[in-house]
Amino acid sequence: MKKYRGLIFVLPVIILVLFIVVLPIITMLNNSLRDVRFGFEKNPAFTGLKNYLDLLEDETFIDSIGKSFLWTAENLLIQLTVPLLLALLLNRKGRFYQFVRSVLLIPWILPMVVVSIVWRWLLEPNIGYVNYLIKGLGLPLVNFLGSTSLAFHILVLINSWHFIPFGTILMLAALSTIPTSLYDAAKVDGANSFRRLIHITFPLIGRIIWFVGLLAFMWSFNTFDLIWLTTQGGPANSTMTLPTYIYKLAFKTYEAGRASAAALISTLILIGVAVIYFIVFTPREKKGVA
Repeated sequence: MKKYRGLIFVLPVIILVLFIVVLPIITMLNNSLRDVRFGFEKNPAFTGLKNYLDLLEDETFIDSIGKSFLWTAENLLIQLTVPLLLALLLNRKGRFYQFVRSVLLIPWILPMVVVSIVWRWLLEPNIGYVNYLIKGLGLPLVNFLGSTSLAFHILVLINSWHFIPFGTILMLAALSTIPTSLYDAAKVDGANSFRRLIHITFPLIGRIIWFVGLLAFMWSFNTFDLIWLTTQGGPANSTMTLPTYIYKLAFKTYEAGRASAAALISTLILIGVAVIYFIVFTPREKKGVA
């Protein structure tokens, strides 16, 4: 019995993972090989790879993959640089900085439903507060979420605004672990602020930057709620990313088979990029340093 004690302790976790991860993937794979019409057929016909071939011929699907990568890249650019800059600015003692760090958390703790509704109201073309300010300056009104050239980038900014506090807090926590004696020694050696940043700060918080980058990639690639609650992939599919495309297939056109195939492709893309990210960008310990 003692031999299997460890297995007994982890068995509930294994069962939970099987039910919430493995079983849905198996079901998704099975549905992707059948002509499943959500809620209408009990024994859908087996179609093999037809759903996958149909997706490859669907320009909207191909475009949604490109949109997902562009969406993720723009979000990563903002969600890695801005939190780092804010953390460097706020990494000081004093009541003012404590107050700013507390206020900074507000966007992060707000539910995405609230964030989406508030920003939709603020950016409304006729009665929105942003256009009210623009009108006050004598400028023409802007339909932010109704413009095919603006909507995508506006949503990137909103999504990043929601994520930035989380990334900033993580980087602030990492900065607080760096001994001040290292900076003092560098100052004595004549290192300026830029050199201290490059040779002390970045190497010592490299792992947390890597971790924030991984979270930002996973969460941004899978973003659905913000896009659906604001534009639903429009206008003219300009904000149609993979999660939104999959949702429309499954719950608007009831093509659950094709939706499952698209979801499986999305899963494989995420796994592939995550593996590459781990291999290429994982911080490694330097050997041979005294």
